[in-house]
Amino acid sequence: MPRWLKVLAHVVEPSHNAAGAVHGTAICAALIATVQSLATAAVAVPATLLVYWIAFSYAHFLGEGIAGGSASWLRGLRHSLAEEFSIVENALLPLVMLLLLAAAGVPIDTAVWISLGTAVALMFGWGLLAAGRSGHSGRASVGIGLTSALVGALVIVLKVAVKALG
Repeated sequence: MPRWLKVLAHVVEPSHNAAGAVHGTAICAALIATVQSLATAAVAVPATLLVYWIAFSYAHFLGEGIAGGSASWLRGLRHSLAEEFSIVENALLPLVMLLLLAAAGVPIDTAVWISLGTAVALMFGWGLLAAGRSGHSGRASVGIGLTSALVGALVIVLKVAVKALG
């Protein structure tokens, strides 16, 4: 693996959970793709991410946290919540981008498209960094990053479909 990729993976890595960052970013982008107003986006995106984080963490806890029959189930639940918090913490940049662009006077439709582009770029980055951290070659890391970006591109397809229906 190239040294630059290894350094980048350790410096900029999304918390410790790139999978959570991809999940959260995809959810954030999907919500932004269907946004009707900035006020709705400003409330709905963080609220949805929080609910999804809690539900996903709880499901993770049920699948793994109680498997050993530990008497300390609350500790296991707290651990799952901490492990999956990257769903929220790494996913809000597209929303922040949307709100900043709108505040700067950029038309909402343009701001949404730029925000979705930001989400796709982030998803590429999360995949690239996770692959680099796992020891993949530079070429494989780029392929994994592009695969992550493809998930983000599917959200853009959702945006186009919603716009065509509306």
